[in-house]
Amino acid sequence: MKFKFIKLALLGLVAAAGTAVAEDFPNKTVTIIIPYGGGGSTDLIARQLAHELNQIWGQPVIVENRPGAGSMIGTAFLSKSKPDGYTLLVNTAAHAAAPAVQKSLPFNPRTDITPIGMVATSPYMAVAGANVKSSNFADFLKEAKERPMFFSTAGVGSSSHFAAELLMQQGNIPGDVVHFAGGGEAQVNLMGGHADVYISNTASVMPYVNNGQVKPLVILGPDRYDALPDVQSSGENGVTGIEIDGWNGLFGPGNMDPKLVEKINADMHKALGKDSFKQVLADNFVQPGSGSATEFKAQIEKEMDLWVKLAQERSIVAQ
Repeated sequence: MKFKFIKLALLGLVAAAGTAVAEDFPNKTVTIIIPYGGGGSTDLIARQLAHELNQIWGQPVIVENRPGAGSMIGTAFLSKSKPDGYTLLVNTAAHAAAPAVQKSLPFNPRTDITPIGMVATSPYMAVAGANVKSSNFADFLKEAKERPMFFSTAGVGSSSHFAAELLMQQGNIPGDVVHFAGGGEAQVNLMGGHADVYISNTASVMPYVNNGQVKPLVILGPDRYDALPDVQSSGENGVTGIEIDGWNGLFGPGNMDPKLVEKINADMHKALGKDSFKQVLADNFVQPGSGSATEFKAQIEKEMDLWVKLAQERSIVAQ
């Protein structure tokens, strides 16, 4: 009985300590790592998040770009940081694809990184260059039967790579992928006629659509996207089994205190509720994220399993 009492007392002390840490957070500068270069949609969203959290917390929130190796350099840095909440990271769905395409990672993406919350979400959209005659997905499926289609990607294992492989598989579309060094290069080569189709989140491709440099082809998923009601969905054209979205998520190092994770998640949602943040997201055809850290973690694990399975089915070789 005495041992049981001591054990319960210790558990109570641990819980109280976790609550105290969460209540005291933050009391100094917080750094948000972006594992990509500046100027992209992830950079824009992370910087707006930092601005809003600065207002909520009353502490400096700085942003630091640590690009390289398809987000692995920045994420590895996070994994080695103290799990005290003062070093965070905003990443994309590429985080979930890492186990499928990386032979050896400098961290375990399932245990060395703590998912905190979904910051923003948007569907994947396929856009076509001048080589494609079709102006809608129904016609594209017919055109693809006449000649193989080449999909540009942001590199092996990128979100654009896996989305292209999934669309080709589920839509029975003859074709292949052409890898480039990043999304910017992939889109430039699409516009230059070196590929036929590129798939990315709406925030990344809509500036090129609005400029008339590429044409929207299809929203990947069962339904149309409210922000782009005139663009067909893959589901309405009989291409099923695609239920993925592009996203930006907030992460911390592994082994963070659950109470601290809950607090940061709650404050993140306060930031997302600000009109200024909503406007930035809407201007980029992106929706605010939702849900708890537990729900976000479950989604990531589901996507990890999906991409590992797809890599095996499509013979995507780990690098």
